[in-house]
Amino acid sequence: MSVRRANESLDLRSIMSGRQKSVLIAQPSGLEAICFLLNNKEPSELCSELQILVRDWQTSGPNLAKLLRQNAALAARVRHGRTLLVPTESGKGHLLWLPTRSDLNPSSWKVQALAHFMDLVVNPQWHKLGGPCHRCKKYYIKKTSRQKSYCSRKCGAMTTGLAATQKRRAEERTNKLNRVQAAAHEWTKTQTRDPWKDWVSGETKVTVKWITRAVNKGALKVPVKDVLLSRNKFRVEGK
Repeated sequence: MSVRRANESLDLRSIMSGRQKSVLIAQPSGLEAICFLLNNKEPSELCSELQILVRDWQTSGPNLAKLLRQNAALAARVRHGRTLLVPTESGKGHLLWLPTRSDLNPSSWKVQALAHFMDLVVNPQWHKLGGPCHRCKKYYIKKTSRQKSYCSRKCGAMTTGLAATQKRRAEERTNKLNRVQAAAHEWTKTQTRDPWKDWVSGETKVTVKWITRAVNKGALKVPVKDVLLSRNKFRVEGK
């Protein structure tokens, strides 16, 4: 469904005259139209208002009674409405709900967003609306009751793979830090005159640049030799 089609289908006068179907009632048994609007940015006022309504609804539980208790303005907007019967070319008809408050313009994007939201909460399949996906942030229609985090196996696999890669890299870094720190401790026991970073780098094959970054980040402790002990050792060897 294109944005142009969505814009055209939201002409309420055409809907009420029977000349056009709306996104709201295009597929009343499914949630495709809701997902389409939630995942788009145009029309901006319609999509953003619908996203806010759905987000607040999800945050409530979803618990519609709780949402309306917490949001008095929304409760007032949905308290009264009218239902339009929209016939189809078959024996079936669809119901379109609109608020009847005089201060609300039926053709405004905000009112149409509310109509879409009402269509969602009375839809028998409301519980199948999932999202936003933890990876791509899109809304989706759940295929199973266990599908709570990702819109697809691809998003789930990519997130799981990324987490595994991050864990492996963290473990590798920890092991490298341990090796470098152990070598730095050994440097304090040697009689070498080499700077500790150069000596440790030669022993561990870790670059001096990497060691310097680790020290600057506080991940490594700078080793300190016992100066007096080192001098005594050199004197004994000199004898």
